[in-house]
Amino acid sequence: MAESRNVLLLISDDWSPIAGCYGNEVIQMPNVDALADRGTLFQHAFCTTPSCAASRANLLTGHYSHTHGQFGHSHGIHNFHTHSTMVSIPKVLGEAGFATGIIGKLHAQPESVYPWTHDLQRVQGGNRNVQGMADRAREFFEDIGDRPFYLHMGFADPHRDFGNRRTYPGVEEVTYAPEAVIVPDFLPDHPDVRAELAAYYQSVSRLDTGIGMAVQALEEAGRAEDTLIVVMSDHGMPFPGGKASSFDTGHHCPLVVVRPHVDAVLNDALVNWCNIMPTVLEWCGVDAPEGLPERSLVPILDEAHPEGWEETFFSHTFHEVTNYYPYRVLRGRKYKYVRTLYPELTTPLPSDLWASSTWQAVLNEDIEMMGKRRTEKFLHQDPEALFDVENDPMESTNLIDDPGLQDVAEEMRQKVRRFRRETKDPWCLASHHAGEPGMGQ
Repeated sequence: MAESRNVLLLISDDWSPIAGCYGNEVIQMPNVDALADRGTLFQHAFCTTPSCAASRANLLTGHYSHTHGQFGHSHGIHNFHTHSTMVSIPKVLGEAGFATGIIGKLHAQPESVYPWTHDLQRVQGGNRNVQGMADRAREFFEDIGDRPFYLHMGFADPHRDFGNRRTYPGVEEVTYAPEAVIVPDFLPDHPDVRAELAAYYQSVSRLDTGIGMAVQALEEAGRAEDTLIVVMSDHGMPFPGGKASSFDTGHHCPLVVVRPHVDAVLNDALVNWCNIMPTVLEWCGVDAPEGLPERSLVPILDEAHPEGWEETFFSHTFHEVTNYYPYRVLRGRKYKYVRTLYPELTTPLPSDLWASSTWQAVLNEDIEMMGKRRTEKFLHQDPEALFDVENDPMESTNLIDDPGLQDVAEEMRQKVRRFRRETKDPWCLASHHAGEPGMGQ
């Protein structure tokens, strides 16, 4: 194998771990499945915040959103910025002499934190034009020659509105019958839901075509022998109870990491997107900045059951500027502890989810059960929750007051408080003012 110097990171928009390699027997994703057959597939990978811009800033800075400051969306009236003092993957690698390229969706600002040697964000026909994305990758490879590189490709699929109303060059669209899709356990089995899932599946399959085209461009450039390929999503699927929610169905994401000439590994470590920056930098042989809260995945890429990877944290504050709903979470292997900071608020839905025919059916038909969850408990959550995610993966029953689990609850509660203090969570002050024990400044 040639010297391990480069990274091709392929990130989708709103893709839950729905693929053949993740157990879905309906959807067609041959390119992702082929990468999983020669890479490390993480079974328990989670975004740290299920919101597009904040999540992308997480992976690019290696910090949680309450630390890096891009609490929510960066575009338009939302206008959240990453703190100017933060450093990022393109900044660190650019200063180390790497070519750094961005193609398609970045959704993070300011430019001073995210400088690129090759800004190729604009793609003719948009970021669902996966042939256009691959063509821009070829431009990048042709221009950089033999320089080491980090190439970040942000696909718009499968974000709503799913992009299925037009055709795209080089893409043979895969369509799905509504009766064939798998309705997840957090949604009602309703005709409108099935219709939207069928459209979503089609968009996911187009994403797969784009991933295949990007890998082909890498191989044509002769750079595959020294490149780490990372396939991931910013967060879970764009349905109520997925994207922008504290449930695993919003945070659980696909993650496949492919190295040249190694065997496939099914890895059960609990990891999150703050692990991505140290992973990229270690692979590239560049020192990580001091103060990163999480560690590199490189040492465990060959391990199925690595020791010491039994829990991970989430932190969410905003989606759109009007979607204020801060929570902090410790996700363990069996139990998950959720601290909702303002439980008096009704869970806000992103505007595209609120307008969806799925949510409108729930509202208009007064659907009480969203799959295995009560609609009321989705909308109005408890200040603290403890879920047995092994036996209750849809997080339908709060065990925080279970007498037999008080030691578990207290241990996880204290770990979350310590995590918030150590990562300089500004909302610690609000918790302190509210009289929460252990949150003194």
